[in-house]
Amino acid sequence: MKRAWVVSICLLVCFGANAQNAVPIDSLLLAHKKNSGNRQALEGIVNYYRTENLDSLRHYSNQLTALVGGNKELVNEVLLTRINAYILFNYYDSAASLLQQLKLDESASPLIRVGYIMATGRILLFNQQYDKALENFYNARQQIKDNDLTELLPEAYADIASVLRQNNDLENCARYYALALAGATAMNNAELQVRVCYALCRIYNGGISVNLDSSIYYGELGMKIAHKAGYNYGYATMVDIVTAPIIRQGQYRKGIQMAKEARRYIEKYNFPQRSLYYQILNEGFAYEKLGVYDSAMLRMVEGEMLRPTGIDHHRLKYLIHKSKGEFNQALQAYELYKAKYDSIVSGRNSASLSSLQARLEANIKEQEVARLTQTAEVQALQLSQQRYFLGGLAILIILLLGGAVLIYRQRQIKQQQALTNLELEETRKRLALEQQYRASELKALRSQMNPHFIFNALNSIQEYIMMNEKKLAGKYLGKFADLMRIYLHHSQIKQITVAEEIEALNLYLELEKLRFEDTLSYQIQVDAHLDPGLVTIPTFLIQPYVENAIKHGLLHKNTDRELSVSFHYHPDHQVLECEIVDNGIGRKKSGEINVLRNPDHQSFGMSATKNRLELLNFNNKDRPIGETVYDLHNDAGESIGTKVVLSIPILEFVS
Repeated sequence: MKRAWVVSICLLVCFGANAQNAVPIDSLLLAHKKNSGNRQALEGIVNYYRTENLDSLRHYSNQLTALVGGNKELVNEVLLTRINAYILFNYYDSAASLLQQLKLDESASPLIRVGYIMATGRILLFNQQYDKALENFYNARQQIKDNDLTELLPEAYADIASVLRQNNDLENCARYYALALAGATAMNNAELQVRVCYALCRIYNGGISVNLDSSIYYGELGMKIAHKAGYNYGYATMVDIVTAPIIRQGQYRKGIQMAKEARRYIEKYNFPQRSLYYQILNEGFAYEKLGVYDSAMLRMVEGEMLRPTGIDHHRLKYLIHKSKGEFNQALQAYELYKAKYDSIVSGRNSASLSSLQARLEANIKEQEVARLTQTAEVQALQLSQQRYFLGGLAILIILLLGGAVLIYRQRQIKQQQALTNLELEETRKRLALEQQYRASELKALRSQMNPHFIFNALNSIQEYIMMNEKKLAGKYLGKFADLMRIYLHHSQIKQITVAEEIEALNLYLELEKLRFEDTLSYQIQVDAHLDPGLVTIPTFLIQPYVENAIKHGLLHKNTDRELSVSFHYHPDHQVLECEIVDNGIGRKKSGEINVLRNPDHQSFGMSATKNRLELLNFNNKDRPIGETVYDLHNDAGESIGTKVVLSIPILEFVS
């Protein structure tokens, strides 16, 4: 049993490839509840959650580690399980941190050593250190052979193929993947089979070459294997990757259904936002090919709202206008995009691709550039032929009418060629814009997770612990953890409901109230006719203003700190008005204090918020988000606080 458990760590397969569903998770949890010292039940629970939920995996793996106690070998096995799970979900930084906790002394078994080498290689591969990664994988393969651990060979073959893929070595890459797939099939290792099918589906959809039949074959094979094994996360990844080649091959109606299914899995497993963006556009490209231009345009708008600085929705809009014969509109659209690209890219020396997904997309874009270049050359040749033909017709006066028709046709071809040339330039700039959007999202997230606030909150909780107020400390620590989890969740989505915003504000203000030792009072009010669960607003919008009111207005008062946040809905104008009012010292006096403390002071959170407002308003110029700040004074002209009013147009409701 122990050998099977250790093998499962390195293969990401516990007690056999498909044992994930051998015992239902409810039965395992019930057995653990009845007897918390049931090691077999804990191992089964850990095995289940490593492909379903990382938080649950961390919780139960900690219990398993405590149960095995001082057994260093078993502790290493549990750590390797978590490391490989983090790699599976693309949390490479967390995996690298855990890897340092492995204790590889002389007593470590060959299996643990091989697992360590392979995990290290995968982290190096993600960090683009290909030579070192390949060296690790070859080293692992040799140790597998020396120690007669043949059950690990398919994993080593798959890892070697992953490095060869970066060198566009299709022949050797496919050969090693074939060895990995054959070995995984012989051992009934469903997870490795799905991993190989995923890689081959991507390779043949433009990763190295374009062979749509092969791409779809491996994509559907991976879906079948995952479904049969009950490997839900693997099935979700296969649906996500195979949708694009199905649509590219011309199976448009099937592709639309696949894209809708993929969107449900993206929400369930919290895939990156770009996955949802591409599935929305996959539907749009399919509708465009079917001639359903209204639906295609709706998907284009939805994708643009999800990722305003994305690229591919621009190409979809161009194709829609081009297919409808609206060449002037298409040309005008591309000229506007070109101006936008130039303004964003100017001042940047270069844009480096920072992920494997981006590199694969770049390969596809380069092939598209080559295809468009060839199209431009053909159209240029057509223009040349038309000019010679028109020159001959000019001599024949009786064919002037026919010559006029040909001249009109020549102008149409010129418009199409201009569109093609603009599309070439647009394709080269796509990646730079996507990198800027990622940076903007990260900047907004950093502004939420203010390090001063985190320090003060933890310091207050520590004070409760030192005063032996364990219940209060536990209560506020739980609230702090909930707030961090909410912020991280909000960083993955574009819109949240007013109810979700209020929940986050309540947690944040309760922690700030703890910091001020109950000298801060606050209230959050909502109109009676406003349903906060139906109205949505952009994420990371209101909290920075609340934080600014506390930091620059209320912080400098000693007592009677009051803060009010109210939401008013104006249905006639479809506008949500949010007011943040404090009774602080006012902007003028706060600015004087900040200048005295730090002449170069700049508010990072408000700067990030203003930049985010500009991005949000860029694509909603007709209905922008408004911001108005009022300085409040009493009859004597003394400052008694500040009021900020945000006017947020409601673009959508939760159905």
